[in-house]
Amino acid sequence: MLMQTLFQPKVKCRYCHKTEYVKRHGKGRSGYQRYRCLECRKTFQDKYIYNVYTQSDGAEKGCL
Repeated sequence: MLMQTLFQPKVKCRYCHKTEYVKRHGKGRSGYQRYRCLECRKTFQDKYIYNVYTQSDGAEKGCL
């Protein structure tokens, strides 16, 4: 357990840019690690995956 905390990379909050208050906060739908900043109380991920909306997606769901 000690080795895991020593070598865990520091993640900077994308909102307040502090590293000492950032804690792991589960995983997002895409599978990437989520983080929560205890200073500004916001959550974020390192990477994001955006799915592209196509016309065939809308036609299947009756959006068009």
